Amino acid sequence: MCKVLWAAVLTLVLVALAGCGPEQAALRAPGPAQDDSAPRRTLLAWHGSLVGGDRQRYLACFAGTEDELVLVLAAFEAVEAGWAFRNAVVAAYGEDAWRSFERADGARVALFPRESDWPMRITLVRTGAMAFGYLPGGRVPLHLVEDRGAWRIQAASLIPPGQTAEKAAYYLFRWSAALRELAQRVGRPGEPAAPLPPDAPRGALEEKLEAGELNQADEAIHYMMMH
Repeated sequence: MCKVLWAAVLTLVLVALAGCGPEQAALRAPGPAQDDSAPRRTLLAWHGSLVGGDRQRYLACFAGTEDELVLVLAAFEAVEAGWAFRNAVVAAYGEDAWRSFERADGARVALFPRESDWPMRITLVRTGAMAFGYLPGGRVPLHLVEDRGAWRIQAASLIPPGQTAEKAAYYLFRWSAALRELAQRVGRPGEPAAPLPPDAPRGALEEKLEAGELNQADEAIHYMMMH
């Protein structure tokens, strides 16, 4: 990623984290009576911040290096962009068109669930100062650790095998930009009408990458979806 852009993103992460110590309210969201453990409250705060678009609260749920936290921010942007793309398709073509797109072979836009009870369906396995959150339908767990008196998600658990945090973030930021630009074009004159081609998002992503990067970008996006 361009050094100037990376520095700007890193500054955004550091500003968002400023003042977020272990006592911040983001990690103290009330949990249901059946599981009010500290790791579960962190998962509730993480989910609530993604649903609500609260970047600072979301970042406060993680622990990691600067590069890893930039990757965390890239995942946040990808979730936001996915919903923006979905909303644009629904506004232009209707709910049925979106369902058809989701079911089509080759469609790669997975929406982060917004149901309020969804985090309580996460299987939480705690082993001392560590915990693993297995998301419904996910194959790779979130890793949680006790950090400075609070439970946080390990940002490193979002790094795809064989990639660095910086490279994975680069791909996710490109993916987000592709989805947002495609969302702006949906329904405009001269653009494809419903049904939307399932490979449209991947094609938009390819336009933003250097030659030979698409497969690595696919792996980064797929790994994010596996959580």
